[in-house]
Amino acid sequence: MKTATLLYRDRLVDVLLADPKAADVFSTEKGFKIASAFANPTYPADVAKKLGLSKQTVAFHVERLVESGFLVPVGKKEVRGGTAVLYRARSSGLAFVLRGAKWKKMSTQTKMPERLESFLKPYVNGNRLDGLVVVGSPHPHGPFLSVAADGHYGFQLGLFLGHYVEIPSDFMVRLDVDVKSEKLYTENMVLLGGPGTNIITAMVNSNLPIKFPEHNYWAGVVTPRQTYTSEFVGIVAKTPNPYNPQKTVITLAGPRAAGTKAAIVALTQRWEQLLSEYDGREKWGAVVQGLDLNGDGKIDSVEVLETA
Repeated sequence: MKTATLLYRDRLVDVLLADPKAADVFSTEKGFKIASAFANPTYPADVAKKLGLSKQTVAFHVERLVESGFLVPVGKKEVRGGTAVLYRARSSGLAFVLRGAKWKKMSTQTKMPERLESFLKPYVNGNRLDGLVVVGSPHPHGPFLSVAADGHYGFQLGLFLGHYVEIPSDFMVRLDVDVKSEKLYTENMVLLGGPGTNIITAMVNSNLPIKFPEHNYWAGVVTPRQTYTSEFVGIVAKTPNPYNPQKTVITLAGPRAAGTKAAIVALTQRWEQLLSEYDGREKWGAVVQGLDLNGDGKIDSVEVLETA
C-alpha cells in the first residue's frame, strides 16, 4: 500500500491509501476497536483480554488486517511458555481515494498568528514572502567604509519565517550595495543592521519612528523620550517605504552587531512580548535590550524598553 499524509483536525496524520476492499475490516465498531488496539506493538491474545473479546474473534480480524496491509508483524514475545507474534499498525489510519480525484499540494507551513501576521504584512502575504531581506555588505563600503558583521543573523530570521511561509522561487536576500545600485529599495524590505553598516537603513533612518543619530550612527538610538546608548540596544520598527509608500520597511537593527542580534531575538523568539502593544499601525517601533540570562556572554533573551 502507498502512504499519504493528511491534515486532520489541524494535525498531520500518516495514513495508508487502501483498496476499497479493506473497508470491510473497519466497517464495524468491533473491527475498528481491534485495529486501534495495535497502535503500539502487541499480540492478539492481549488485545482480546483488554477488549473483552474472544481470542477467535480477534484472530479473525487480525488475519484480515494483515491481509489488507494495515497490520505488520514486528517481533515475537514469550508468553506462558509459548511464543506470540507482535503486530503493529503501519499508520494512524486508512484513506480511500476515489478514481479521478484531484490531488493538491499540501502546505506544511504553520498558520501565522494574527498579531504577528499584522506586523509583517505586506512583507508576508499569506504563506508567501513579498519583498527582500537586505543585509550589510561584508566588504568596506559606504561613506564610512564600514564592514557589516551581522549579516549571518539573517539565518535566524529565515528559520523563523520558514515555519510560516513557503520557500520562495527567487533569491530574496540581497546586499545593501546591490539594492542601492539596482534601485531595488522601492520594494517591501526587511533591513538587518544599523545605518553605520547597512546603507539602505541609513537611507530610511530619518523616516523611522525610532532613529539613529545622524551625526554618529554608532552612538545609540533616539526616541521622542530619550536616547539609549548601550551597545546591546536595538530597534524593531515598521514604517511605510519612503521611496514607495505602497510598500513597507521592517528594520531590525542596532548601533552595533549586539543590538542587531537583540532585535532579531526579539522578533524571532520573543515576538509575543515584543508585539503585545502593537495595534496594527503602519508606523511603529520598539526599543529592545539584549540580555545574557545564563551568563555565557551571549544574548539569549530581551526586554522591551519602550515602544513608539
